[in-house]
Amino acid sequence: MNSKYYSLLIILLFFLNIENSFNKNLQKSIKLIHADFIQKEDNDDTVFLIGHVHIKHKEYQLFCDKAIYKKNNKFYGYGNVQLKSEKNKIFSQKIEYSENMNNLKASGKVILVQKNLKLTANIINYNFKKKFFKAIQNVVLLLDELKLYTNILEYDLNFNKIFYKKGSTLFYKDYNIYSKEGSYFPLKKKAKLKYEVKLISKNYTVYSNSIEYLFLIDKIKFYSPTIVINNNKIENFFYAKSGNFFIKKNIFLSKEYCSLHYNDKIIKGKYWFFDYKKKSGFIKNIFFEDKKKGYFFIGDNGNFDLYSGLIFFKKNIVFIKIKPKEDSFFIYSDKIKINLKNESILSIQFFPVIGFFLNEELQIKSYSLIYEPSNKSIQFNGNPIFWIKNQQITGDSIFIHFKNDFFLDYLKIMKNAFYIKKINSKEFNQIKGEIMIGFFDKKNVLEQILIKGNAKSIIFHYNNSSLYNNKKIINKSSCGIIYANLEKGKKIKKIFFLEKSNSELFLLSNSIFEKNLFLPQFSWKEKEKSKNKKHLIYEKIKKYRKESLEEKKEIEKLIKKK
Repeated sequence: MNSKYYSLLIILLFFLNIENSFNKNLQKSIKLIHADFIQKEDNDDTVFLIGHVHIKHKEYQLFCDKAIYKKNNKFYGYGNVQLKSEKNKIFSQKIEYSENMNNLKASGKVILVQKNLKLTANIINYNFKKKFFKAIQNVVLLLDELKLYTNILEYDLNFNKIFYKKGSTLFYKDYNIYSKEGSYFPLKKKAKLKYEVKLISKNYTVYSNSIEYLFLIDKIKFYSPTIVINNNKIENFFYAKSGNFFIKKNIFLSKEYCSLHYNDKIIKGKYWFFDYKKKSGFIKNIFFEDKKKGYFFIGDNGNFDLYSGLIFFKKNIVFIKIKPKEDSFFIYSDKIKINLKNESILSIQFFPVIGFFLNEELQIKSYSLIYEPSNKSIQFNGNPIFWIKNQQITGDSIFIHFKNDFFLDYLKIMKNAFYIKKINSKEFNQIKGEIMIGFFDKKNVLEQILIKGNAKSIIFHYNNSSLYNNKKIINKSSCGIIYANLEKGKKIKKIFFLEKSNSELFLLSNSIFEKNLFLPQFSWKEKEKSKNKKHLIYEKIKKYRKESLEEKKEIEKLIKKK
């Protein structure tokens, strides 16, 4: 056979090892093993090889039903084309090769098999000079546990990079992933997926515009806003601007803003650690909202366990109960423990209570607080102090019961109850006993108090009689029960002494001893009051609302495209 016909066999270089550049010197070892019929057209220098064509080049062998070589250095192979070596196998119905263009094309149900890789397509093009490979139409790539479907797949051998721009569906383990564009790096075993990414697993569905999948360590990186939705309850989802998800451990990490939406509760913040299996995690810059109850928690950091129903927040914590168009109540603390049961808040514990504010006039401080929303009650423990305007109430424990979330019904002080009403810097009305019960009107004004058990009092009265020169009279009493009616919560209107009452009257003068002005354990603690920073809190809530709106728009945009 004339040596010029050998050039038709250089097509083997693509099929046998697409990583190698084209090398004309390999023609010297090409052998025609068999052809049933060989025919040459003298007029146009066309050579036909027909029937059981078998050509060998080093370790590579080419089989086909028919081959044609033309004088313009173009080669065509038809019918049951097979190219085989120890490392590669390629099957197709047709091949075309142009030596001048350094281009090879295989078509007709093309199958490429190489070790653990299998590729099928309608058409495959390869440029030897650029080392650029392109599979077209009905492309399926199988590699280890990965299976990829697309219409156009390109492979740049210089950078060892496979990529597509016309959409694909990728199957890996129990994940189905769709994206408009993507790149796969075989040596590094990682994929970068972009635009309208949708990852579906058994338990959740992920929407994003940019992710990177590291198959060797089963890790997914999110580079753009991403939402992870629970397949069983789509109202439960996780939103992140960026982050890392470790698939085997089901752990998510992020330094950016993230939010968890779980059973009408929202936890937002930065520096997230979230264990999907255990439903637990850690977070900083916390913003927690119970949408049904209208509760907000703001704090520096915390952790949560949604399986056990426990949530802990620490440092600079603020709890807010929002009521539209009216004052909310605020609680400031260093630590908060939230106990969830049946998707509802069973109790909230605060320790210490730096400040409890129901309105501008009512404030409480204590070592700890337990709030039970279902019972409409709050328990203050550890020497609590209750201020209402210029009134102070203390005791070992104080219980407050609400008519609803914002209106007080009554309070109860257990042990060492002490009521003080400031008249001026030196004069104070005082009542103390073992137990105290106070009742509120419709505007949260304390209007009645009842003190029981070794009750004692010091009450200042003005006397208009000229006999006493219009000076104040001090009533110092002790009895079993004291009942006082407060006029609009400002001053004692009526007071009743019941059960073994004993009273003494003193005229306030310079000669009265100071000890007669105060009951034992008297202590006015006005300096311990803290300020309600509600304006700063409302600014934070405003910012939170704005971020939530932006998040909602981003989520709608992500899901709408899929």
